Amino acid sequence: MSAHRIHQIQVLFSAEEDRLQLRINTHGRAEFRFWLTRRFIKRLWPGLRQAMESQVQTETTAPVDPSNRAAVLSFVHQQAVSESDFATRFQEEVSETPLGPLPVLVTRARIEPREQSGYLIGLHPQTSYGIEVAMDPKLLHSFCKLITDAVAKADWDLNLILSPIGKVVTDMETLYGSNGSNYTIN
Repeated sequence: MSAHRIHQIQVLFSAEEDRLQLRINTHGRAEFRFWLTRRFIKRLWPGLRQAMESQVQTETTAPVDPSNRAAVLSFVHQQAVSESDFATRFQEEVSETPLGPLPVLVTRARIEPREQSGYLIGLHPQTSYGIEVAMDPKLLHSFCKLITDAVAKADWDLNLILSPIGKVVTDMETLYGSNGSNYTIN
């Protein structure tokens, strides 16, 4: 998605589909549409949370005491979210849908730190093309808020929390596979 700059992201629960619909539109009015299942979100969340935690460790000048990690992450998350615009309506006008007019079912994801700041998040269907989205820390936190809000409305009994998760890397490697600090969900 390097040719497209993100303009807005929307995540809504579809009761009819029992899925989250992710819509990403660009400044050029292209729109990418995806379905995210409960199972996929359950597997994606630890990687997103680890990305947020890693970002906090990178941005703070002193090491964060493990006993304070949850409070620091919560503070940074609230600060990033408070600076985001959730009030502007999602723009429905679209000039193109590069992946097609219907949402694509995401079955694979990759979360990879960028050399600068933030992460590259890849969202892909089982076959065919998906997208790679560059997210700075503020966008990452905002994206996570959109997901947690939609999951709360879905009543999926998922506890998407920001508290520390213990052996993050080991658990991530066991569940999803790891290549250094890159996380892949298959």
